[in-house]
Amino acid sequence: MENKKDIFISYKNDGEGNNFAARLCAHLKGMGYDVYYNSDEQHAGNFPEILRDAVRNCKDFLLILTQACLDQLKRHDKVDWIREEVLTAYNNKKNIIPLLMPGVTMPKDKNEMPEDLRFLPDKNAIVMPESYDKSPLDTLLSWMNSKPEKKYVFRDCYNSSTENSIDKDMQNAIGNAGCDDYAAMYELANYYYYGLATDAGEGCGRDYAKAYNLLKRISDADCEYSPYADAIIGEMYHLGIVPRQSQSYENAFVYHERSKDKSGFSAREYAYLKSRGYGCDFCYEEIENSYLSAVEQGDNIAIVTLAKLYTSYGQFRKAAELYKKTRGLIPDAEYRLGMLYRDGVLEDPPRPDFFRAAFYFQHAIDSGKCEADVYFQLGRLYFTPVGDFPKDFRVAEKNFIIAADMGHKGAQYKLGLMYEYGLVEKDLKKAVHYHTLAAEKGINFSAYHLAMLLCEEGFRNYHRAFEYAEYAARKGVMEAEYLLGVFLYYGRGCVANEDRAYKYFTKALNHGMYQAKIMIDRIKSPDGK
Repeated sequence: MENKKDIFISYKNDGEGNNFAARLCAHLKGMGYDVYYNSDEQHAGNFPEILRDAVRNCKDFLLILTQACLDQLKRHDKVDWIREEVLTAYNNKKNIIPLLMPGVTMPKDKNEMPEDLRFLPDKNAIVMPESYDKSPLDTLLSWMNSKPEKKYVFRDCYNSSTENSIDKDMQNAIGNAGCDDYAAMYELANYYYYGLATDAGEGCGRDYAKAYNLLKRISDADCEYSPYADAIIGEMYHLGIVPRQSQSYENAFVYHERSKDKSGFSAREYAYLKSRGYGCDFCYEEIENSYLSAVEQGDNIAIVTLAKLYTSYGQFRKAAELYKKTRGLIPDAEYRLGMLYRDGVLEDPPRPDFFRAAFYFQHAIDSGKCEADVYFQLGRLYFTPVGDFPKDFRVAEKNFIIAADMGHKGAQYKLGLMYEYGLVEKDLKKAVHYHTLAAEKGINFSAYHLAMLLCEEGFRNYHRAFEYAEYAARKGVMEAEYLLGVFLYYGRGCVANEDRAYKYFTKALNHGMYQAKIMIDRIKSPDGK
């Protein structure tokens, strides 16, 4: 598990530096701050990954500059942990606050520093007096982004509610599901699917096999809950997590088509699959109607996508001819040609041509003058192919990694999904890493996925899970609205609040998440009648 401390204290182990670091750490921890400080570090040999992770995950980087430490940075020693810590913090855009020990001053001439550290004298520094008094600490605290840990007493809270128990509700659902109660089966399936299932009072992670078996029974029963079970099954096929079956857009399309008139979620997913020809024939006339259906059910994402669809189809043949004439002259001409072929707008009616799209994307890459989106778009072709174009998650992963390393948030999101659901290999550490990068850049669905991942064993942090669910819900992600309602109802990572839970369950239901109806009914009738 990665080191996730808000404050990282960097110091030279030279007596003065580590003594001050120890006192500062104790003072900050006593005030409730979350601090990374390792008094056992010898600062010798290769720079370890554990320190690099700790710096990447901090909010504030406090650099204790003794004279010996500053002189060491100026010398640019080959083995220098302090330098590696500082550069890692700088490259990851951390809040760097230098603390100058008594008698230490920053160089007036930046050229006294190695080239890669010349940013350091420009940082606002705090001069520490001879005596360790409160005044400079007040300044330090006002400059930091971190907040005292004591304000987050529910950081690792599993079930803070005294009125509602997820363990009790789980057991009730299991008992009723055994009596062919389809409502109970549906509720239980959601516990397994969202990783809310319990084991001795702790969430035990997602169990797709149990979720799928229950959902399939509901689907085959042709009952009130069947369309909503079909919606989740469709998503499972889309993500490739149906037990013992391959990822299939064809099956995803079939199940979403069944439930689209009842489930707002399926209406949106059906429209998306239809718009790209994933698992179905591409038909432009049906695309508009599909998105309109999702819009009518209150899906804001469908509105945005429909707007893009309207603006995307114009005089593309003329544009393509211009791009062909300017290949080699305009750096992104081949990329734009690839996009036109990918979207299929050079045919009437439109029909995607992924083979030509891949050809132009690869030429754009071979030119050596391409942006991250070229790698991302090439990866997408292999991730969600159309027609006879081959599906190859390994090729997709390779291109997504390059794009992600260049800062492409879409590639970071896709990699998060691939590692979360094991489309290449299941690696939750990588999934958390890439979803975090994407969420920080505004990918709301990555925030939702982080909310679920941070309930998993080994990554469990209910407070952060709650924060990500709340963020995504406020951005209109219907799945997150439901999940946030569950967190608020049971007090997972937060103070239990049934009124707020009801608010978000209602939002989720209005947006097409029928799962929320069970919880709304429970709140209205606590005795289960």
